[in-house]
This record gives sequence, C-alpha cells and structure tokens, in this order.
Amino acid sequence: MRLLLRFWRKYASAFRLHYLFGIGFLVATNALAVAIPGFVQSAVDALTTGTQRGVDAASSWALCIIAAGLGIVIVRTLSRTLFFNPGRTIEFTMKNDLFDRLLILPRAFYDTMRPGEIISRGTNDSNWMRVLVGFGTLQLFNVVFTLIITLAQMLHADLVLTLACVGPLLLAALVLRKAVAAMFKSVQALNVEVANLSNQILESYNAISVLQSFGALSGARAHVGETNHRIQSLGQELNRIRSWSLPIVSVIGNLCVVIVLYVGGQRVQSGHLTIGQLAAFTVYVNLLVGAMTGLGWLVNAVQRGYLSLGRLYDVIDAPLAAPATHTTLPAPDPRGYGLQIRGLDFAYPTAGDKLTLRGLNLDLRPGETLGVFGQTGSGKSTLLQVLARVYDPPKGTVFLHGLDGLNGFDLRDLPVEAWRREVAYVPQEAFLFSTTLRENVALSVRKGEIDEERLRCAVDDAALTVDLTALPDGLETVVGERGITLSGGQRQRAALARAFYQDFRLLLLDDVMSAVDHATEKQLIDAVYRRSTAATTVIVSHRCSVVARAQRIVVFEGGSIVDEGRHEELLTREGPYARAYRLQMAAADLEGDAVEPV
Repeated sequence: MRLLLRFWRKYASAFRLHYLFGIGFLVATNALAVAIPGFVQSAVDALTTGTQRGVDAASSWALCIIAAGLGIVIVRTLSRTLFFNPGRTIEFTMKNDLFDRLLILPRAFYDTMRPGEIISRGTNDSNWMRVLVGFGTLQLFNVVFTLIITLAQMLHADLVLTLACVGPLLLAALVLRKAVAAMFKSVQALNVEVANLSNQILESYNAISVLQSFGALSGARAHVGETNHRIQSLGQELNRIRSWSLPIVSVIGNLCVVIVLYVGGQRVQSGHLTIGQLAAFTVYVNLLVGAMTGLGWLVNAVQRGYLSLGRLYDVIDAPLAAPATHTTLPAPDPRGYGLQIRGLDFAYPTAGDKLTLRGLNLDLRPGETLGVFGQTGSGKSTLLQVLARVYDPPKGTVFLHGLDGLNGFDLRDLPVEAWRREVAYVPQEAFLFSTTLRENVALSVRKGEIDEERLRCAVDDAALTVDLTALPDGLETVVGERGITLSGGQRQRAALARAFYQDFRLLLLDDVMSAVDHATEKQLIDAVYRRSTAATTVIVSHRCSVVARAQRIVVFEGGSIVDEGRHEELLTREGPYARAYRLQMAAADLEGDAVEPV
C-alpha cells in the first residue's frame, strides 16, 4: 500500500481532477445502466395492461431506454478518456525518471542487473504500470460502482430474491479468489522470464559476429527458444486460469438467472412482484455478473501492474554513491592533485569476499607520472577504477590533496560528478558511439561548442592524423556501433584523443597502447608525458616500454604492491619487472621490432 501511496503522491496526484471528473462520469454511466432495468420494468408493466394507453407508455419507456443507451456511450467515452490519458503522461514521466536514474547509478548496480533486465523494466513493466493507472483504475471504480448500485437496486426491488442470488455470487467470489492466488505466482515468473528473453536477445545481437564466426547461431536460437517456450507456457497457464475461472463465473451468473426465474415466478404468482419487476431483476443479475467478470480482468491488470510498479521502483530506488559531505573539490595544485592511499582493500560487488586489492598503500605526488606494471589479473585496472570512482573505495582509504598539500580530503566525501570532471580516464576497452569520429573525440561538449584547435591537437597527439586520410570522411566518418568500422588500435587512439580533448587534473590510462605498434607507441608516450606536465598521471600497462619513462613504477602481484622504483632501479633487482623486461626485449628482437631501450 505504501508503494501505491508513494506513486500517487509523486505521479498520479497531479491528475486528481481528471480522476475526479472521470469518477463522476463513471457514476453517471452506472446510474444510466442501472436505470435501464427500471425502464424495462415500466415498459413491461405497461404492456401487461393490454390497453392502447399501455402500448403508448411502453413506447415512451423504449425511447427512454434508447436515450439512456446513447447517454452511456457519451459518458463512458468521457470517463475512459479522463482515466486513460493521464496514464500515458505518467508513463512518459516515469520513463524519463527511470532514464535519469540510470545515468547516475554507480557501476555496482550494472554489475548486478543485466541490460536486458533494465530494458524489460523500461518497456514491458512501464506498459503494465500504464495499464494499472488507466484501465486498472477505471475498472476498479467501475466494478465497485456497478456492484454497489446494482445490489442496492436489487435489494430495493425484492429482498428475498436478492438473498436467493447471494449464495451463487459468493461462490463466484471464492472462484475468483482462488484464480487470483494462482495467477499471482504465474505473473511473477512471467515478468522474470520476459526480462531473461530481453537480455538474451540483446546479448545475441551484440555478439552476432562471434556467433557467426563460431557457427553458434543454432545454439543461440535454441537458448532463446527455451526461454520463449517458458514464457509461452506461463502465458498458457494464465490463459488456463482465466479459461476456467471466468466461464465458471458466467455459469454461476446463468444459475442466478434460473433462480430469479424460478423464485421470481413464484413471487409473481403470489403477487409480491410484477412481471416488469421480474424482467428488471434479470437485467440487474446480468449487470452483476458482468461486474464479476470484469473483476477477473481487473485482478489481472492490478496484479501485473502492481508487480511491474515494484520492479520499476527497484531501479528508481537503487542506491547511489555515498552522499558527499563537501560541496566542492579542494583547489588543485598547478601540477594536479595528489593522492594518498592507506590500507585499501577492495572486492567487486559480485565477488563476495574475494579481494582484488589487498592492503594497498601508495602516495601519488601532484604532477607525478606513476607507472603501474603487472600481469593480467593483478589488480592494476581495479586501482584505476577506484581512483576514477567507477567503484567507490571504502571510506578512509583514499585521500585527495589540494593546493596546500597538507589537508587530506576523503575521496568518498567529495561530490562524485565534480571529481569525474577533473579526471580523464581511458579504460582498456575503448567504447565509441555510433556517430562521427569528431563527436566521439569531443564527447564532453555539445556539437556546436567543439573547439576545432583543441580537437586538432588532441587528434595529432593521439596519432590519428594519418589514419584520417584513409577514412572516407575523415573526422566526419561515422564509426558505427562501438566503433566497429575502426581497428582495435584506432579505437584505442580515438579514446585517448577523447581524454586529451578535455581538461583534467588526473590522467588515468589503462593499457591503452596494447593494440598499437612500437613506433606509434613511442609517439603516444611522448604525447602523454608532454601533456602530463599539468596533471598527475597514472599509466597502467603490462609492457615495460610504456611505463619505463615514468618517474616511479609500482609492480602489482595478487592485488598488492610487491616492488617499487624507477625503471633503472627495478632492472637491477631480480623481480617480476626485470624478468618481464628481458622477455619482452627478447621477443621484440625475434619479431624484428625496433624497441629502444630506456
């Protein structure tokens, strides 16, 4: 109930006048519908007189029935318009809120919720939420008003005949109750399977080249087919429940008609009822049975809508990063920010208690260029993600030093959006959007605000200038989804150019030269070190040639720092760095690559 109250306050209460007038028109609809049996009663009673005056009166009552029917068409249309239109607007607003929330949720949320699940909640669940707001609300009031007004008229017409119909109607209510319980479980399972199907389709689409290359299309189809079969089975189960519950309600309604004719016929003979009243009563019973059938559809809409609303709020209520206690960042040193890491333990949200970083201690001076070396899985990339606040570090483990270099600010206490504006982070996997190369590089500004000179410098420093001549439209080339039309090295350099285009006080590079040749690597390293004079820089790589010029190198193994020093110092010690350097130099000699020793 609290969920519905919250939803009403935030989204639906703005349309209270729509609902108020809609309820008014629903009352009018039901009043006219219930008035028709009264007109039928009067017409039949007039005909039983066998006089011309009675025939004329019956004709008048027939005209009243026609007028009431036309009135129902008008007021019912108005009521549906007033109930359904707010549902569309609320759906639009809630989808926007959902999208806005998704933009600011931390990476930990996306580690636990699959993309297909998110898409399913934004589409399928949003649609059922709209059904709840529109059709569900309309049907709720309609059923309630029909039951109340019709039962009141039946009681007013004849108490004994009404009580005779109560037993079967209570049986119909019990049938619907059992059907509701069975449908609830099926609806829950159906929502989960629809989300699974969305995720499988999205994964298959993103990996279509892999599926084609490995001849795995039939397996992908079978995987999707299994989920689709489960959805079909659950849908059939819902239909089976409706197929036995709603007909039972109809049969019970017909039983009520039989009771009315039998008991009512006796009461007509005894003079307690007129034939017109009996005819009216049969119409009342049909109205009541229609309301009971509508209750079955109402339950389905309310169940699915309520469950979908809860699934939408699961996303909207997903926790954000820890709230900042400072409104602004400290003023940076002209050379960039300094960082201090103390006892940093970190585990990914999906990894349980398995630590990726263990007891890390590290000082990073303003303007320093730090090389981070280690083999795959040693924790290098995790360190950069923590520094960039892709994942927040534990409180009290990472501190930021400003202009004075003395007062440390806990990174968790600083506003995350402001911090990210100061950081240029280039991850291992370069993600490019399906737009022009120009807009991918100048991603941080709007299209009409691109600084052409800054863009040219960024492209030059990222060693992309030569590549532009081979592209059909240069910087205006549309690179396709995820940059599919570019090579791996071009994608990496485009991502590096994107970082060079923006202003930054901390530059984080995660193995961004793994797909380039040694000549291009040297050019990129020169550009990185040239640009790092006004920023603190952390370069992660498993290639010694990339980190060799760093002012300091830390060596990672198993999430911990096992060695530290300058390139020359590390080579004098028999450790992971020296062994890797010798192996890489030997491999370069065998391949004929000209690698200049540092």
